[in-house]
Amino acid sequence: MPRQSSRRSIFLIIAGLLVAVVVVAVVLPRGSAEPPPAGPTVPANVSAQALAKQVCRSVDPVVLQRVDNGTFIGRSGDIQLIPHEPNFVDGGLTHASPFALTQHVPLLLYGPGYVRPGVYDRPAHLTDLAPTASDLVKFDGFQAPDGRALDEGLLPASARPTPRLVVTLIWDSAGMDLLHRWPGTWPTLAAMAKQGAWFTHATVGASPSNTPPSHATIGTGAYPREHGMTDEYEMIAGALVKPNDNGPGAMVEPTFADVYDVAKGNRPLVAEMGSLSAHIMMMSHGLQYTGGDADIAVAREVPDAATAGDDAGSEWSLTGAMAPYYTFPSYANDPKNEVVFDEAKQELDQSDGKLDGKWRDQSIEGMRDGFNTPARTPYQTALFEEVIRREGFGADPIPDLLYLNYKMIDTLGHQFSADGVEMSDALKVQDDNLRTFVRFLNEQVGRGKWVMLLTADHGMQRDPKVTGAFPIDIDDLEASVDRVFGDHVVIKARPTQMWLNEDELAANGFTLDEVSEFLRSLNEGDTVGAMQPAPGHEDDRVFDAVFPATMLGDLPCLPDAADTQGG
Repeated sequence: MPRQSSRRSIFLIIAGLLVAVVVVAVVLPRGSAEPPPAGPTVPANVSAQALAKQVCRSVDPVVLQRVDNGTFIGRSGDIQLIPHEPNFVDGGLTHASPFALTQHVPLLLYGPGYVRPGVYDRPAHLTDLAPTASDLVKFDGFQAPDGRALDEGLLPASARPTPRLVVTLIWDSAGMDLLHRWPGTWPTLAAMAKQGAWFTHATVGASPSNTPPSHATIGTGAYPREHGMTDEYEMIAGALVKPNDNGPGAMVEPTFADVYDVAKGNRPLVAEMGSLSAHIMMMSHGLQYTGGDADIAVAREVPDAATAGDDAGSEWSLTGAMAPYYTFPSYANDPKNEVVFDEAKQELDQSDGKLDGKWRDQSIEGMRDGFNTPARTPYQTALFEEVIRREGFGADPIPDLLYLNYKMIDTLGHQFSADGVEMSDALKVQDDNLRTFVRFLNEQVGRGKWVMLLTADHGMQRDPKVTGAFPIDIDDLEASVDRVFGDHVVIKARPTQMWLNEDELAANGFTLDEVSEFLRSLNEGDTVGAMQPAPGHEDDRVFDAVFPATMLGDLPCLPDAADTQGG
């Protein structure tokens, strides 16, 4: 697909500073003589050139490149928000940001006989997973739009066999910052890193760094600017929707599994097991792809949930929008898997030496009947193993593809942050299950017959009390824009972007440039949420830059994606 944010000719930046402001708190006709009340300020005489100059002066080019990589014009927000690091727009301890905290992820290629052990410092990105899987199965029919095969971490093709199974395993939200925060909790992963190819400079490469865009990037080898999955919400056909509300069609690029499976006559087994419809997009379009078949898919998403990312359904399933394109294995809800879950909850309960229905200070049953505790991880592992056994993954020489997402770390991160001691428990359970799963693959598929690509889809937010971040209240942002520029101007705000009713905005006599500069001018005192500004910091700016998304193609300071590969 043609790149949506194609470079236009670089314009000259003209001199000029943003000057006088007009103070208003309600929308008044231009030139009204009524004296405005005190409140946030609306800049006057805002020019696109001056705004672009400010963006280039204030934002690291690598950060801008990540924003550009993650922006699909027409679907992404009309206005892009870049907080002053480490601030974040508070959407529940969001991990959607262009900064290293949430961008830096682990990336491990593991498979004796396939991988060249070592530590690799060359930059790597989520776009590189799909072409690397393609190289592993020695398939030359897939071209990743943005990624490259991590060949430096593989043995030469002539020196390695073709694996029977390639596993792409996602530790959801387990970025390197989290792993460094709790260094003693993942000994299995650390040991595997010494035996495999460990990439020290792996990043998401696009912003926002969250579930739908990252999983689509892992599957397609393309950034959101190409594949179209840009956030938990996006504008499609004039409506703001969750990207999988109408099935897999929002992802406009094919995945590696789409192309490979069809080329092999749909003989490979292909499956994804996670929690959300968005996780499935790292696998395939299923029957929606021309010539494709109904690949196996398992999720637990709540149909028609009020918010995106709700995976607390009562049983493993597929939503009505996704079910027509995939095969759901009904045995996923076999009672014996529930027994594993019950045992995991009891073990969690006893981990502090007391059998009292609690995990630390939390009621286990009060956390979605234990589903939102570390007990979910062994529950998922049992499901993974059951599907592999029943379907016969890796049982013949035709390489099969398996995509897995462990969600628990992400769920707890939104509640406790990376600094919560609960994360140490979650990581330990995750690591224990990695050891269990590797042992299972060696026994079921055969030692030396499978390869694993392990990464995270993004990192995790830290506790603002630790980092000094100011959580910018998202409701205050929406209310401020509506109060100043007119009721119903804001369609929705997200941690990195905002959708506006441009017709309403224009009818009120304002532009995107003015809204952008207004938002950039806000300070901590203007955006108070749960956390009050520290004394003396009420006037601190909370954003480094705010600008219309369409400006990205014209920014002269934006690096060439081919040179930076997304930072």
